[in-house]
Amino acid sequence: MNKQDFIANCHQQLVEIFEKAKAHQKDDRQKHRVEGFIQAGKVLGLLSNDDAIELMEKSHFQVFGESIETRKSRKASLKEAVARGDDDFINIPAYERNSG
Repeated sequence: MNKQDFIANCHQQLVEIFEKAKAHQKDDRQKHRVEGFIQAGKVLGLLSNDDAIELMEKSHFQVFGESIETRKSRKASLKEAVARGDDDFINIPAYERNSG
Protein backbone atom coordinates (compact mmCIF):
# COMPACT_ATOMS: atom_id res chain seq x y z
CA MET A 1 0.00 0.00 0.00
CA ASN A 2 1.44 3.35 -1.01
CA LYS A 3 0.94 6.66 0.78
CA GLN A 4 -1.98 7.78 -1.42
CA ASP A 5 -3.82 4.49 -0.91
CA PHE A 6 -3.23 4.70 2.82
CA ILE A 7 -4.60 8.25 3.03
CA ALA A 8 -7.62 7.32 0.89
CA ASN A 9 -8.30 4.35 3.16
CA CYS A 10 -8.04 6.55 6.28
CA HIS A 11 -10.40 9.08 4.73
CA GLN A 12 -12.98 6.41 3.91
CA GLN A 13 -12.82 4.98 7.44
CA LEU A 14 -13.22 8.43 8.98
CA VAL A 15 -16.18 9.24 6.74
CA GLU A 16 -17.85 5.99 7.86
CA ILE A 17 -17.32 6.88 11.54
CA PHE A 18 -18.71 10.39 11.06
CA GLU A 19 -21.70 9.08 9.10
CA LYS A 20 -22.49 6.70 11.96
CA ALA A 21 -22.11 9.56 14.44
CA LYS A 22 -24.48 11.66 12.36
CA ALA A 23 -26.99 8.79 12.51
CA HIS A 24 -26.42 8.52 16.30
CA GLN A 25 -24.83 5.07 15.92
CA LYS A 26 -21.70 5.16 18.06
CA ASP A 27 -19.15 2.43 17.23
CA ASP A 28 -16.22 2.59 19.65
CA ARG A 29 -14.54 -0.50 18.18
CA GLN A 30 -14.42 1.03 14.72
CA LYS A 31 -13.28 4.36 16.16
CA HIS A 32 -10.40 2.75 18.06
CA ARG A 33 -9.46 0.70 15.00
CA VAL A 34 -9.17 3.86 12.89
CA GLU A 35 -7.19 5.61 15.61
CA GLY A 36 -4.76 2.66 15.58
CA PHE A 37 -4.62 2.71 11.78
CA ILE A 38 -3.77 6.42 11.80
CA GLN A 39 -1.16 5.88 14.51
CA ALA A 40 0.41 3.12 12.42
CA GLY A 41 0.54 5.53 9.48
CA LYS A 42 2.40 8.05 11.64
CA VAL A 43 4.90 5.42 12.82
CA LEU A 44 5.48 4.26 9.25
CA GLY A 45 6.00 7.83 8.08
CA LEU A 46 2.97 7.79 5.78
CA LEU A 47 1.15 10.46 7.75
CA SER A 48 2.24 13.36 9.95
CA ASN A 49 0.19 14.60 12.89
CA ASP A 50 -0.82 17.65 10.81
CA ASP A 51 -1.85 15.34 7.95
CA ALA A 52 -4.01 13.33 10.33
CA ILE A 53 -5.72 16.45 11.69
CA GLU A 54 -6.33 17.76 8.18
CA LEU A 55 -7.75 14.40 7.11
CA MET A 56 -10.12 14.35 10.09
CA GLU A 57 -11.27 17.91 9.37
CA LYS A 58 -11.82 17.13 5.69
CA SER A 59 -13.80 13.97 6.47
CA HIS A 60 -15.86 15.71 9.16
CA PHE A 61 -16.69 18.60 6.84
CA GLN A 62 -17.70 16.15 4.09
CA VAL A 63 -20.25 14.51 6.40
CA PHE A 64 -21.45 17.38 8.60
CA GLY A 65 -20.84 20.40 6.36
CA GLU A 66 -18.96 22.21 9.13
CA SER A 67 -15.63 22.02 10.91
CA ILE A 68 -15.14 19.97 14.06
CA GLU A 69 -14.66 23.13 16.12
CA THR A 70 -17.75 24.85 14.68
CA ARG A 71 -19.92 21.82 15.40
CA LYS A 72 -18.51 21.46 18.91
CA SER A 73 -19.21 25.14 19.61
CA ARG A 74 -22.74 24.96 18.20
CA LYS A 75 -23.56 21.88 20.26
CA ALA A 76 -22.17 23.54 23.41
CA SER A 77 -24.35 26.63 22.76
CA LEU A 78 -27.42 24.44 22.41
CA LYS A 79 -26.58 22.55 25.60
CA GLU A 80 -26.14 25.82 27.49
CA ALA A 81 -29.43 27.16 26.14
CA VAL A 82 -31.23 24.01 27.27
CA ALA A 83 -29.61 24.22 30.71
CA ARG A 84 -30.72 27.80 31.26
CA GLY A 85 -34.16 27.21 29.74
CA ASP A 86 -33.64 29.63 26.84
CA ASP A 87 -36.79 28.86 24.86
CA ASP A 88 -36.03 31.61 22.33
CA PHE A 89 -32.87 29.80 21.21
CA ILE A 90 -34.43 26.34 21.40
CA ASN A 91 -37.49 27.39 19.39
CA ILE A 92 -35.35 28.46 16.42
CA PRO A 93 -35.65 25.73 13.75
CA ALA A 94 -32.52 23.57 13.67
CA TYR A 95 -31.79 24.38 10.03
CA GLU A 96 -31.62 28.10 10.96
CA ARG A 97 -29.58 27.51 14.15
CA ASN A 98 -27.12 25.34 12.23
CA SER A 99 -26.56 27.88 9.47
CA GLY A 100 -25.81 30.78 11.79
